[in-house]
Amino acid sequence: MEADKKRFAEAMQKLNEKTSKMDPKAKKGYDSLLNQYGIGQKMDNAIKQVNKSQPTKSGGVANGLIPARNTKAIAGTPSNVNMSAFIGNIGNTTFAAVLPAAKNKASDIYKDLKGKGAKTDEMGNAAAALWMGGRTQIALSLMAQVCKDDANNTDNLNNYAAMLTMMGAPEMAIPILNNLNGRFKKNSTILNNLGQAWFALGEIDKSKKYLDSTLLIAAVHPQANETLCLIAEHKGDKAAALAYAKAAFKQGNTASRKDKLKQLGYTPGADDYTGFPRTNKSDDLLNLGNFSPMEFPKSYAAMKMYETQWKQFRVAIDQAIKPLQKLSEESNKQTIKHLEEQQKQLINVMNKTLANPGSVNQSSAMQTVGIPMFSEKMNAKEKIVLQSLQLKKDKVLQKMADFTKGDGATYKKEYEATMKKINERWKNVGEGGTENNEVLCNESIKAVDTYLSAYNTKSEELYKEYLVAQKQFLNEMAYISLYTTYPELIPSINAGLKQQWLKDLAFKAEVLQVSYGCASPGKIKEGKLTEFKDPNCNINSEFGSARLGFTMTLTCSGLTTTVNAGVISGTLNQDLDHAGFGDSFKNCTVSIGPKVSAGGKLGPLQASVSAGVGADIEIDRTGVTDVVVVAGAEAAAGVGPAGASAGMEGRMSLNSGAGSLNGTGIFK
Repeated sequence: MEADKKRFAEAMQKLNEKTSKMDPKAKKGYDSLLNQYGIGQKMDNAIKQVNKSQPTKSGGVANGLIPARNTKAIAGTPSNVNMSAFIGNIGNTTFAAVLPAAKNKASDIYKDLKGKGAKTDEMGNAAAALWMGGRTQIALSLMAQVCKDDANNTDNLNNYAAMLTMMGAPEMAIPILNNLNGRFKKNSTILNNLGQAWFALGEIDKSKKYLDSTLLIAAVHPQANETLCLIAEHKGDKAAALAYAKAAFKQGNTASRKDKLKQLGYTPGADDYTGFPRTNKSDDLLNLGNFSPMEFPKSYAAMKMYETQWKQFRVAIDQAIKPLQKLSEESNKQTIKHLEEQQKQLINVMNKTLANPGSVNQSSAMQTVGIPMFSEKMNAKEKIVLQSLQLKKDKVLQKMADFTKGDGATYKKEYEATMKKINERWKNVGEGGTENNEVLCNESIKAVDTYLSAYNTKSEELYKEYLVAQKQFLNEMAYISLYTTYPELIPSINAGLKQQWLKDLAFKAEVLQVSYGCASPGKIKEGKLTEFKDPNCNINSEFGSARLGFTMTLTCSGLTTTVNAGVISGTLNQDLDHAGFGDSFKNCTVSIGPKVSAGGKLGPLQASVSAGVGADIEIDRTGVTDVVVVAGAEAAAGVGPAGASAGMEGRMSLNSGAGSLNGTGIFK
């Protein structure tokens, strides 16, 4: 191991020597290529594995857990009066750092928004929406311009500072955040962003002070917990690192946090997931309870009527199944078409990346895959529910099998013994005989009645018990599919569940192939077929402003961001920002909430503690990874964030986080 560590250190030294001599533009391209294929993260993980048994002292070189200590000069905290001049200076630096194409596009968007009468806070939120969509350099340029126009908007100042940290300029962010921290005491968003900025500079002790303060206000703050996990691991405190990692994952499910837990020797279970999706609150999404099977015959007379009506009921069920089969076939065709189109898109992304490494960022590539955002979380939570329901079904099926082999077999044996004696007596019917035909007929019917009453009473009881369990199971399957399946496939799944229910209702009760002429058909309760329901996603909330051209829609599949108005959608090029995004983007949490009227004294929205209806959106270099709904009346009802009160017409706050240590950022 020691020899391997030595060879590894020598190899890393040679690599660092070569990359340090590279042209800055070439270095950015190199970092972008590494991150594009996930190599940078793999290198991070490898370094962590090598160093995890030998924690270095705070302030040392980057070792895969924390950044190298950076002694960049930090400007003094600007006063409220001087904030405008300070923002102007760093704005000029920002414009010089971003790609010219990104700066020009931001300028076009800025002019378009101004022309539509957008206010400062709306334009700031538009910049945050661009950031969420992975267009980081355009977002940063737009935010710099908006803050130059109005250096008094504290929401925008916080978000600008968070962007600066995540793009590689924490030394520019800290003075702004210090000013905000002086104005808004005990604001977890500001404290977290200060902690993340100092962390990016390798000042671990200062970072921990602010991050600890963040947790005093918001104990489950995802970004603060995630970075404190790295600090604890760096110091060799694995127990504390695991506790922080669990807290971060519980508040926001991301692949990187799951990987961190596994690296620390822990595999997350259902209790480690929170937020969306909620437990199914409906006991009958498909309306199965309004269907009913036929009554089981418990006498000879009822049996004769049952056989006739069951045939009719079976025909009705078969007719009801036919359109469901067609629906399944059409849904399957649409799903195949969707998957084929997705495959084409993936091939295009691959070819584009091979032809021009770094031209497609990971966010865009991951969005092409289109896996429902909540699928992993829902599967983890529902696994226990479905296992319980399946066990419930299995127990009933076992009881039915036991009955058939046990008491049911005894009832049948007793019936057959009785009928054997009666059949012997039938030989003495007729001229000179000692038995009466009508008497024997009635005795035979009585034997059938005795058998069917005993057998079908218990059999029907167990059958209804099975239907109760099956109804719960099928409804739960319909519910889980809303969150885990491509929307094109959901109709097919529901059609299959409905077909299964119809087949369950067609179960034929115990009957005997005997016919006696001394009794008339009796009555039997018919089965009932009605209309199914199609379960719909009850999460359909829109953030943003269609008027300004930015909308974000939250559904059971996840959050989608749309840019769809005028100049914004006409020429916006995903390739403009790939270098900045791939090289420097850190994890972040975007808190969205309604407007408030408190004289501007509340400060930025606080992740995990915001009041009212809203959401905390988790983002990493792969794009939006999770949405956690903030407490509120509508949220509690399972509706999710309200549209008009949030997003572009509400408030958005960025909580920066720690990410890859390999990126150079756009600031030299």
